[in-house]
Amino acid sequence: MARPALKTSIPYFVSDGSVHFRLGGELTSLEDADGRVLTLLRLLDGTRDLDAVHRDLSADYPDVTAGDVRDAVRDLDESGLVQDATDRGEDFDAAARERWSNNLGFFETYATLETSKYEFQRRIRDARIAVLGVGGIGSHALIDLVAIGFTDIRIVDFDKIEVSNFNRQIIYGEPDVGRTKVHVAAERARRLNSGVRIEAVEAKLMSADDVYAVVHDRDIVIAVVDRPKVHVVHWLNEGCVRAGTTLINGGVDTQRAMHYTMVPGVSGCLECWYGQVRRDDPTSRMVLDALDDIDREGTPYGEDTAAFNGLVVAAAAHMVSEMVRLASRVCQPLSVGRLLEQTFHDPRVHEAESWRRDPDCTVCGDARPSAAHAWLARDARELPF
Repeated sequence: MARPALKTSIPYFVSDGSVHFRLGGELTSLEDADGRVLTLLRLLDGTRDLDAVHRDLSADYPDVTAGDVRDAVRDLDESGLVQDATDRGEDFDAAARERWSNNLGFFETYATLETSKYEFQRRIRDARIAVLGVGGIGSHALIDLVAIGFTDIRIVDFDKIEVSNFNRQIIYGEPDVGRTKVHVAAERARRLNSGVRIEAVEAKLMSADDVYAVVHDRDIVIAVVDRPKVHVVHWLNEGCVRAGTTLINGGVDTQRAMHYTMVPGVSGCLECWYGQVRRDDPTSRMVLDALDDIDREGTPYGEDTAAFNGLVVAAAAHMVSEMVRLASRVCQPLSVGRLLEQTFHDPRVHEAESWRRDPDCTVCGDARPSAAHAWLARDARELPF
C-alpha cells in the first residue's frame, strides 16, 4: 500500500488560514480554516499508509472519515504535491544517489503516488540510445546525456577534428586535431562517468541499411548527421522505421535551430511529411528538388559556411530534453510529428510545420509502436500532432 509523502522539493507556507505551495514561481493555495489541512500535511511524511493517516488525523478531528482522507490525498496527488515513499530507490547505490541527487529532486516535482522519482531516473538509466554525429550539436548532446544519467550509448561518426570545429564543438581541443571525433568523444564521456557504456562506431552512414545496422537495438536516437544533407534524412527515417527506433532529428540552418521527432507506428514519418509538402506546396517542392540535385552533384551548400555556438547549444538542449521526455515518460514529448524552430533574433520556440501519418506510406504504413513507446500510442490523443 502506498505511503504518501509531501514533496520536499515543493515548499509550502502557512498564512491567513491557508497553506500555499510554491512550484516554479506559481502558488497553489489550500484553505485551512481550522488547521486540519496543515495537520494532514504534517502526517504525510512517508511513514504512514492511508489507514494510519486517517487514524492519526481523526484523533484530533473526529468528524474526518477514511473517505475524506482518501479524497484529500487524491486531490493532493492530482495537484502534484505528494509522492509514494515506498519506492526507496534501493537499486541505486550511494554513489549513484549522490551523482543523480539533483536529477531526483527535479523528477520528484513530477512524481505521483503511481510513479516515483526513482522510476524516472531508472528509465533513463536503462534506455538504449544512440547519437549519430558527434559534431556541433552531437558533441554537446552526448555530454549532456551522460551527465543526465543515460548509461547505454552508441555514438557514430567518421569525421576528423579540425581547427574550424572549435567555435562550437567544445569537447575537443587543439591537441586533438586530426583525431577521429567519435573516439575522442567517447574518451570525454568516460571521463565524466566512468560507468557509462559507450560504444564508438567509426562509420559514414550512406544508406538506410547503414542506419539500421547502428540503430536496430536502440530505443531512441538523436541524429545530427548532415552529409549528404538531403539523402541522409531519408536513410535515417527508413532505417529507424525498420528498427522501430524513435528518431529525434534536427540541426542548425544559419540563423535558426530546429528539430522534430518521428515515432514509428505513432507519428507520421519523413516520407509522410515530404509527401504532403510535395503535394500541397509547389514552391517547397521546387526547393527540395534543387537541394536533391546539389546533393547528387556533391557541391557545398551555402548555409554550411555558417554555424554559431549559441544556436548549437539551443538545438542540443531541446533535443536532449525531448530525449528525456521520451525515455523517462516524465511528461509528453513536444516535437512528435512536428518541426519546432527558433531563431537567433527571436528565440521563442514555435511550430514551423506539422504532419500526420499517411496510412498508405510505403515506409511507415505498416509500422507498429515498439514496446518502449507503446505508451505514446495509448496516449496519442494528448500528443500535439
